[in-house]
Formats: sequence, C-alpha cells, structure tokens
Amino acid sequence: MSTEKLQYYNEILEIDNLVMAFGGLRAIDGVSMHIDEGEIAALIGPNGAGKTTIFNCITGVHKPTEGKVKIRNRDGRVEEIQGLKPNVINCKGLARTFQNIRLFNNMTVLENVMIGRHNSLKAGVFAAIIRNAITREEEQRVIEESYTILKKLKLDTYVNETAKNLPYGEQRRLEIARALATDPFLLLLDEPVAGMNAQETKELEETI
Repeated sequence: MSTEKLQYYNEILEIDNLVMAFGGLRAIDGVSMHIDEGEIAALIGPNGAGKTTIFNCITGVHKPTEGKVKIRNRDGRVEEIQGLKPNVINCKGLARTFQNIRLFNNMTVLENVMIGRHNSLKAGVFAAIIRNAITREEEQRVIEESYTILKKLKLDTYVNETAKNLPYGEQRRLEIARALATDPFLLLLDEPVAGMNAQETKELEETI
C-alpha cells in the first residue's frame, strides 16, 4: 500500500510482506495486515504459528528479515518503524504485554504503573537529583495518573501491595495497566487471558 492509502483509510498500523527468519527457519513468511483507528482485532493461530514473533517484529524485539511495519504516529505522519529499538517504538505510541508476565515483582502495584509514565516526564537528571518544585509536581502528577489507571482496571485496592503477591489474574491486569500508562494509541495484548480461570477471563474481557 502507498503512504496515501495508509492515511486515507485511517489506518494506524500496516504490516507489509513481513518475514522473520531464524537461520534457515522462517517463523513468519510474507505476513500482511492492517489495523484501523478504533478497531479491536485478534491474531488467531495455533501454538507455534508465529503470533508472538509478529508482535516482536512490530515492537522492536526482533528486526524483520524482510518487509515493512508502518504506523500513523500521533502527529498524523506515516513512518516505518521496523528495526527501531523497543523504547523508541514505545515512545511513538505502541505498547504491549507479554505472553509470560513481566512485572517488577518487588515493586508495589503503584510503582509498576508509575514506571510506565516515564515517557511523560520532562524534568532532567539534575532536577531529579535535587528534587526541585518541578520534579515534585511531576511526581505527584504521575502518582495521580497512575492511580486513575489502576482504578479503571479495578486494581486500586492493591496500590501498596507488592506485585509478586497479587493473584495471577490481577498480575495480568497490572501488566495491562503499566502498558496503558505509556499512553499508547495502539495496545498489543499477547495472550492476555493465558492461565486465567473462567471468571478472571470474563472480567478481563469486560475491561478490554
């Protein structure tokens, strides 16, 4: 697709002929797809089909062997992001969760979400060291924004709980909360209900 067509159809993500090879094995071979603004889409396939590999190529964990990954960024411009580092892609507005939960286990629930807000901080290193008024104001803002996210995901009662002590379903929710804290325009959830019981799955589906 051309850049003009990407913009015209209001797409926010386009994958074009994506290939990821590990040695002589092609984990994904010629995958193309697009996501429109406001769309909820599912990537379906059996174990080993390459779903997580596609996510890894989109979010910078892997550099694709071939193909392009394009986004329409916050400014409305279309740009290619394949091969960029994960933190750079995250700053551009893409966030994800992982098939295997990756939390900061020894931090509190609130601290885990606050880390996701680091992209919004403007204070420099020196200001952070001396903890001036600007730094304190930013920290308070991040705390309030993080609490709001936790409340939306019904995790506000666990604010001061250590992440590793949360029930499994709540840990899944917390990972989503941390991803949302980066304020993404596109959120990729890698098997978000894996390991959940029926009730936990239903609650998360309602949240999504």
